[in-house]
Amino acid sequence: MRAGRPVLALLVGGGVLSGCLGAVPLKPRAYDEAVRVESVAVDFRPDGSGVLDLGLSVGNPSSDAASVSSVDFELRVDGRRVAVGAQQVSVALAPEVRLPLRVFFPLASERATGGPEPVRREVRVRGGVVLRFGGTERRAPFADARVLPLAFVPPLEGPEGN
Repeated sequence: MRAGRPVLALLVGGGVLSGCLGAVPLKPRAYDEAVRVESVAVDFRPDGSGVLDLGLSVGNPSSDAASVSSVDFELRVDGRRVAVGAQQVSVALAPEVRLPLRVFFPLASERATGGPEPVRREVRVRGGVVLRFGGTERRAPFADARVLPLAFVPPLEGPEGN
């Protein structure tokens, strides 16, 4: 009978942990796997303006309802950081549900260089989606790397950005 007590204590302890909004007992990496990058498109114009179009799949690993409150990003082209930013959003996310989220980030840089023929460039984007559970926030990170054809890019010479 004594052997059952540690198991009972563990189950009771799990109940206490699950009382925290957004907690996912027994799944310590749940938020590391909550966001998947489905699509990335980058378009710089010769004047330095542009847009980053991110298609994400956002999951709520918790049994508590949440809302997506913001998305942040860092964009690198050929290893050099060319943009960072954040955007406030407001999307309801039911418990243990996954939904698509598309976010457009305006980009601004020095005058871009390039020409009419796109050049294949390594594009890396990383960031996070903030899920809000009442007064509790949890950040779910994401990262993606792919090679995209870009006609124009901000100047990539000089020291690498931070």
